Amino acid sequence: MEKQQIISKSSFAILVTFFMIGTSILIAPSGLAHEAKQDAWLACIVGIGINVLNAILYVVLGERFAGQTLVQYCEAVLGKWVGKAISIAFVLFFYLLASLMIGDLGYFVTSQIMQETPIEVLQMLFTLVVVMTVRSGFVVYTRAAVVFFPWLIILFLLLILPLLPKFVMGNFFPVMEFGIKPILRGGFTFYGLQEMIVLLMFYPFVSKMNGRKSGLVAGIGMGGAILLITTVGSIAVLGEALTSNQLFPAYTLAKNISIGHFLERLEGILISIWVLSIFLKIVLTFHASLLGFVQIMNIKDEKPLVIPLALGMIVLSLMCYPNTIFINDFLSKNWAPFALIFTFFLPFLLLVASWFRQKRSLPRA
Repeated sequence: MEKQQIISKSSFAILVTFFMIGTSILIAPSGLAHEAKQDAWLACIVGIGINVLNAILYVVLGERFAGQTLVQYCEAVLGKWVGKAISIAFVLFFYLLASLMIGDLGYFVTSQIMQETPIEVLQMLFTLVVVMTVRSGFVVYTRAAVVFFPWLIILFLLLILPLLPKFVMGNFFPVMEFGIKPILRGGFTFYGLQEMIVLLMFYPFVSKMNGRKSGLVAGIGMGGAILLITTVGSIAVLGEALTSNQLFPAYTLAKNISIGHFLERLEGILISIWVLSIFLKIVLTFHASLLGFVQIMNIKDEKPLVIPLALGMIVLSLMCYPNTIFINDFLSKNWAPFALIFTFFLPFLLLVASWFRQKRSLPRA
């Protein structure tokens, strides 16, 4: 990626919004309701708050090593060999994440919409579009995201507004019936689904004008608001029991739309929102892993690696999705603690190491 490819703060905020929505709009309400019951909306707010606090860590890192990606300043802080090892760990995490989302897409479409279609065919077609997008360049697909963003908001309003008459406010009571612990657990699980660390690979390519850090926080705020409204709608219409038992509660929520028995079954709107957001999240995550591989190996051109890595991503996605029970158990119990290594502990280690390195380099009085 060339350094002159700079995007604006507002464009970055839109990318962050799409990235945060990602797969979360479909699966987050279920996990939140499973942990926090009717307090799922409170757990969602806690999760958004954790993301904002974590964004402060990312901003400090990004500003401290201005002009460098996450992979580049791993080596700058930790030295050549340790830095490369940590960089490879980050890149493999990004690659795994992109593969899991390809699996999410294939599993959702084949289980809910096109049951007769082989999952491999859908994944190959979708990956082909991802390859074309990544090859077109960062600035090109960022501009596409800016064009799609108003449609995302319009579609979301078309989804939520018809459901307002069906809201049952009694579904939210009693508040905090089971105490604070389930809310905190739910917030942590929600936070584990966002993986904002990926965006540090693109932070140097955001314009410094007017403060790019505010773009990151604004994107988290907008994405978080959409996820919070979706969670509130799921609890208010479906109730906590049905929300927690559904694999894709927001999709079930969309099926409840009925206006005068004339306008019904608008779940296609939710599918459109989800496909837009997960597509951009996969593109960003895959591009981050590609960029990381290129920088670790000091390769000048990233395009020859796009197709081989994309094919590997399809294979890995099929390996990661053996069956529904395994995936549900993995996402609910293991993903958040595993992701925490890369979303918090390693970035914090980098920050601490950079402070020590700076202190050692200062001249003694």
